[in-house]
Amino acid sequence: MAPKVALYGMPVSHWCVSAERMLAFKGVKFRNEFVPYHDKAELIEATGQDYVPALLWDGKFVVWSKIPEFLEKQVKEPRLYPRGMKGVTKVIEDWGHQVLEEKVWRTVVTEVPPVLHTDHERWVFEEMQTRARGPWHVLKSRKAEFEADMLKHLAMVDAMLEGKEWIFGTPSAADFGVYGGMSPLLTVGRKPPGRLVGLRRWVERIRAM
Repeated sequence: MAPKVALYGMPVSHWCVSAERMLAFKGVKFRNEFVPYHDKAELIEATGQDYVPALLWDGKFVVWSKIPEFLEKQVKEPRLYPRGMKGVTKVIEDWGHQVLEEKVWRTVVTEVPPVLHTDHERWVFEEMQTRARGPWHVLKSRKAEFEADMLKHLAMVDAMLEGKEWIFGTPSAADFGVYGGMSPLLTVGRKPPGRLVGLRRWVERIRAM
């Protein structure tokens, strides 16, 4: 019998996007439970904590950081970590979340409010991001600087994909970590630059899973 699986998350979270694509890659049918940016009440009731993504697998709660390893144990094939390459896969996966995501996020953060669901959610989002990153008008004034840095890092991903469909030739957690890291660009409705042909095609393959 197939497990009952629910993923609590929000589209603006790179960790959530990555977890969602991993589940799709593994062929796991799951229910997406939307968590508003400003309201974690249902999430807390269901999981006992307030961080996303949160996975419920037949009622068992899996914290965000444990999701890849948990999926690898539950569904043996296809593998997120190719044999003999788990270490390097984790390094690139982490680079996607810890380095690339920041380059993308600071570029598009002021474009996020229109894709949120309510005025309340938009107000809370802008307030929290302003507290963390400084005045909104300053973020907008530095947009060209942030954009140039983001494009440099997206070009690195394009170079990783030269002559290949996937970072290691077959899909892995490295692809999903890097895709998660760049996902805020996609969430606000933008596309990778047209000159980064390998990157654009790779994005389409992951989205089609």
